[in-house]
Amino acid sequence: MTQLNALFQPLRVGPMTIANRVMLPGMSAGQILDKENRPTADMIAYFEERARAQPALMAIGASAVLPPTEGEVYKRTVCLFHDHGMPELSKVVEAVHRHGVKFGIQLWDGGVQGSRRISFSPSGVPGLVPPFLDRSAPMPTIKAMTLEDIAWVTRCFAEAAVRCRDAGFDFVEIHGGHGYLLSEFLTPYFNKRTDEYGGSLENRARFLIEVLRAVKAAVGPATGVGVKFNGDDYLPEGGFQIAEAAQLGVMLEREGADYLSVTAGVMGGQKLTIPPLYEKQGVFTHLGEEVKRRRHRGEEHRNPVAAIGRIKNVTMANDFVARGVVDIVCMGRAMIADSQIVAKARRGDLADIRPCLADCRGCADHEIRALKKGQHANASCVVNPRMAREAVCIDVEGAKKANPKNVLVVGGGLSGLEAARQTAFAGHRVTLCERRGWLGGQIVLAGRIPGRSEIADVVPWYEHQMKKYGIDVRLNTTVDAKLLDALKPDVIFIATGSVPQVPQALLDSLYASDKVDVMMIDDVLEERLQPGKNILVVGGDQIGMQAADYLSEGGRTVYVVEADSGFARKLAANDRYYLVGRTVDKGVKRFKSVTDLKVGADGSVQVTTPQGVQVLPAIDTIVLAGERRSDRAVAELATARGIENYVIGDAHDIDTEDSGTIFSNITMAYDRARAV
Repeated sequence: MTQLNALFQPLRVGPMTIANRVMLPGMSAGQILDKENRPTADMIAYFEERARAQPALMAIGASAVLPPTEGEVYKRTVCLFHDHGMPELSKVVEAVHRHGVKFGIQLWDGGVQGSRRISFSPSGVPGLVPPFLDRSAPMPTIKAMTLEDIAWVTRCFAEAAVRCRDAGFDFVEIHGGHGYLLSEFLTPYFNKRTDEYGGSLENRARFLIEVLRAVKAAVGPATGVGVKFNGDDYLPEGGFQIAEAAQLGVMLEREGADYLSVTAGVMGGQKLTIPPLYEKQGVFTHLGEEVKRRRHRGEEHRNPVAAIGRIKNVTMANDFVARGVVDIVCMGRAMIADSQIVAKARRGDLADIRPCLADCRGCADHEIRALKKGQHANASCVVNPRMAREAVCIDVEGAKKANPKNVLVVGGGLSGLEAARQTAFAGHRVTLCERRGWLGGQIVLAGRIPGRSEIADVVPWYEHQMKKYGIDVRLNTTVDAKLLDALKPDVIFIATGSVPQVPQALLDSLYASDKVDVMMIDDVLEERLQPGKNILVVGGDQIGMQAADYLSEGGRTVYVVEADSGFARKLAANDRYYLVGRTVDKGVKRFKSVTDLKVGADGSVQVTTPQGVQVLPAIDTIVLAGERRSDRAVAELATARGIENYVIGDAHDIDTEDSGTIFSNITMAYDRARAV
């Protein structure tokens, strides 16, 4: 057992005394609302489950303080500009308070990154990227704020804060970061004003400080008021940076902010507000440290500073507090991945903490993909399939123990591991057979890609679960008819994955040359084969682009061809941004919308796209990382014997937009296993 003493020390935060130093920060992930934007039973369950682990602080994410324009309806946003929905919001507060946790909510307007049809901004400067709207929605009109607008918005923040206080919240957090409205006033790129709200830092901070004063006056001394702001916008020019952020920290503390939460990034900037695994863990913590260090020069340390940004490791979090880097650590995605991370950390059971992979496909990307299609989807999690379904997916350990079945899981990739874990958790007798000498399947190979080793962090957790629930794991074991007859399973999960294949058009032309070696990406990553120096990767989705990154590390010349009109589409946008950027920086040449490939006798490859034909000279290796086929042979054996069987993961499907991902494979395995 590991003791994390610093993390579990109490702290005074304004009018609140908190029991430890961990905060579930405000995120859109918790906003599970009905069509009228009222909290649902699912939202209550989401927050209460995490409250059971007793972090010090929890918060609901960006909640609208401004009413929509006439005829407009907000989608999936807690609305604080009227009393509608407040009774339901009070029920969320009551559920959290049952576990002794201090609960808050973010006061927010998105400015040019919001969804109001008339979006306010300091000077009419648009955002660097469009807001996340469904494709049928018109782009918003941007309005430079008048003095009357500023006064009205300030009142709206204060009135919203009063509603939150009356609903029972312990604190409110004013969101002044991420390129939202208050952040835009701080940032010279957006703020071109020449009046008392533009120019100097004192002027650019005036709006935020007036909001802070108004909120504090409105809620009174018994309700905490925190402020979230950027330590750095990470804009190439005109950004709000750490030197001014430290000065802002002094100003906010003098105005009575009860705590400061230091974040970073603006949508469309050089670093993303939700950083993926390509960024180091604790990526923004140094900004909080600098705000704290500069703010307290010559002054008594009064109010705590919170840090945010890929803090997923509780040992790291404890170290930040122990060294005085910051006072509070925000562990948002870590608490999505494992709702009980705080309780497990408290008792020192670190091996049982299910790790966040920073994959972003569930928490950040899932609902955005749906929104762009005009659909509805809650945020989820690639490793925690119960996320946002806590109210309906109620799993009881040993629930099937009185009448257990013999379960055979064929394949030790993520879908197989999840099926084994869930059925064993329920009380069934489980055997898992894996043909390789190790568990994890494709995710272990994916962890060999540069910058992506963290993606395999979930494998040791699953290995721990196999031991914890007494699962009979058999490595180097191929399941055939003889083994099936010997084991006599009641239920079989076929999680045998997929195998790469040669596109027929390419296969035909390969006979023209003996100068080109053809390799499967699996063989390359498992280092069974060594590629040459001039490589063509066939397939530019998630596997192909990662392969290109891997192969280009050694100074090789790498090309990627993809039939689709984009690259790495199955990856979350945050992840894709970094991956594609890495390949561009290393000179990987990409071709999309490819309609034909022909290999010449001299090893050259002719690539046909709608733009014409281009010849790639002297290709010595073609790596196939695109087309794959599901491997379902065991399903036929099981069906022939009348054994109940479920095909899951890549063995079930690899061809749709959502298939073939960590997210889809674990979720499918979990859902099928619960039915046994």
